[in-house]
Amino acid sequence: MSVPRSTPLRSTLRSAAATGLAAGLLALPGGAAYATGPTPSPGKARAVTAELALDVSLLNDKVDVPVDITLNKVESPEQQKGHLPAVKAGGGAMLTAKVDGVDQGRPVTLVKAEAGNSTTRADEHGTAASVRLVGADLNAPGLVTTLIGLEALSAEATCPVDGQPTAKVTSPARVTVLGRSVALGLNGPTHVDVPAVGSVDIEFSRHTTTSTMAAASALEVNVAVNPLNLNVAKVTGKITVASVSCEKPVPAHTTAPTNPAPSDTAASTAARAVPAADTTTGAGKALAFTGSTGTGTLAGAAAALITAGTGALWLAARRRRNTRARHR
Repeated sequence: MSVPRSTPLRSTLRSAAATGLAAGLLALPGGAAYATGPTPSPGKARAVTAELALDVSLLNDKVDVPVDITLNKVESPEQQKGHLPAVKAGGGAMLTAKVDGVDQGRPVTLVKAEAGNSTTRADEHGTAASVRLVGADLNAPGLVTTLIGLEALSAEATCPVDGQPTAKVTSPARVTVLGRSVALGLNGPTHVDVPAVGSVDIEFSRHTTTSTMAAASALEVNVAVNPLNLNVAKVTGKITVASVSCEKPVPAHTTAPTNPAPSDTAASTAARAVPAADTTTGAGKALAFTGSTGTGTLAGAAAALITAGTGALWLAARRRRNTRARHR
C-alpha cells in the first residue's frame, strides 16, 4: 500500500523552512536601520522692527477695521540647492497704512523713526536675529498725541550650532506714553491711564530661552484708547517692538534598534509571517540592514541550514514510504 501525498507533509516542510528562516533572521546582528528623530533642518531666524495688530472702531457705521501690519519683517529661508544665504536684512524708518473709514481714506503714519533695521542670519555656525530702532514714534489711527515715543533700543537672539541659545534686549534711555515720560518696570507691565484718552499697558523685555531656541521682544504694548477723532471711536490691540527669535539647526542622524533575544513566541510569529514565495515590493526591498561585514556570511549560513533541514525531512519521509512498501 503506497503512502499518499499528504497535505500535512507539505505543511511540515513549509513550516520547517519558515521557522529556519525566522531563526536565521533573528540571529542577524544590528537589525533594520531607520532614520529616527526630528527632520533635518538648517534652523530658522525671524526679526521684526515693529508689529501692530489693532482693531479700529468707527463712529459712523460702528464696525471694527483690523490693522495688521509690520515694519521690516525678515526671516531666514529654508535650505535651498545645498546652500544657505548667510544674511537677510530689512531696513525702513516709516510705516504708513491706509485705514478704511479713517481720516477720509488718507494714509495714516503708524511708525516714524530715525532708523530701523532687522537682520537674520543662518549658516554653518547657527542662526541669529537682531533688531535696532532709533528715535521712534508709534501712533494709533485717529490719535493726535503720540502713543509711544522712545529712544534707541535693540534686541538680539542667537542660536549657535554648539552652545546655549541666548536672548538679550537693550533698554531705551527714555520712553513716553501718550505724551508722558514713564519708567518701565522690570517685574511686570507698567500701566498708564490718561483721562478722556485711554489706557496703555507697556512691558519691557520679554524673553525666553531653551536648549534649542531663543526669543525676545523689547517692548509689548496693550492699547485701549478712545480718540474720538478722525471718525475713530476706539482703538484696541497690541503693538510689539523689536521682536526676534531663532531655532538651532537640527542635524540628520540614524539609529539602529537592537534585536531582542530570540524566543519561542517570536520565532513562531516570524514563521507564520514568512510567505511561501517572495512577494516583496520595491518599497519593502528598500529596507536596509546594518551590522558587521559578516552579515552576508550569516545570511548564507541561515539559508544553508534551511536547505539542509528541508532535505533531511524529505529523505526521512521517502525512507518511511519505501519501508512501508517493502512490508506490504
